[in-house]
Order: sequence, then structure tokens, then C-alpha cells
Amino acid sequence: MNDINFSDEVLGYRLPPQATLYGKVNCKETARLWHWANFSGLDVEYLNLDEDYDIIEVAMLNVRRLPAIVVDGELIGDCEEFMTWLYFMGSDRDDKR
Repeated sequence: MNDINFSDEVLGYRLPPQATLYGKVNCKETARLWHWANFSGLDVEYLNLDEDYDIIEVAMLNVRRLPAIVVDGELIGDCEEFMTWLYFMGSDRDDKR
């Protein structure tokens, strides 16, 4: 009978990357970025401008354009920069196999 080592199961589990999306209401790029982030498996926290954050908070993050995404504390940028980040993140995983 196969015994499952509980500590190996718990310690071997890796949480998905945490992402914060700084978006705007009724913005197509915000929706696009949110869908790509969810599709790629990120745990996304969505924040709306003037409701959940203000422009000063964004300025402190050195965000150049909205919407913007931060993954595990690292500013990635807008949707195009996020797509590039996804491409290179995926190629790094392939190299480790």
C-alpha cells in the first residue's frame, strides 16, 4: 500500500503567483489584462482607480501607464509588457526540464 507523506504533500505545494492589477472602470485594456492574468494562473487582486487606490499610490510604484500589474511585488507594467513577461517566464520553465 502506498503511504502518502503528509509533510511532503503540504511542503511540496506551491501557491500561484500573487498579482495586483491596478485598473480603471470601463477600460478594455484593464479587462484584457485581467483575463490574461487569470488565464495564466495568477491569483489576481483587482483594484479600481479612485475606489481602491489613488494616483499617488500608483506614482509611488513608478507605474507609467494604467492598467498595470504587479506580480509577487515586481512591477511588470501594462498588458503588452505582461504578455512579454509571460512569454519569457514560460521559456524559463522549459529550460529547467
